[in-house]
Amino acid sequence: MAQFELGNSNVVVIIGSGAGGGTLANELASKGVDVVVLEAGKRYTIADFRNDDLYMFNLLSWLDPMSQSGDIAKHRPTPLWTCKTVGGTTVHWAGNCPRFQPHEFKI
Repeated sequence: MAQFELGNSNVVVIIGSGAGGGTLANELASKGVDVVVLEAGKRYTIADFRNDDLYMFNLLSWLDPMSQSGDIAKHRPTPLWTCKTVGGTTVHWAGNCPRFQPHEFKI
């Protein structure tokens, strides 16, 4: 793993590895930019996943106390499914995304 000096202003730091952060990190790194991605959650492997909603909710969900401030907090509650894992809430989406069935590939 690369290490960078604390004062190195050429390094881009991205918080979160979900759809936005992960994509941005990939694009910048592919252009040769030094990138650090900070993620609060851990990296899971396929072996960690189960076809069990409650188990997966407890495994992936951000269950730490959260708070919001400012005007937006009055109108929008904290989302129920915010994932604390490498890949962010895209991991949740990947598990719930409808899969094509064989008949859908036929004319």
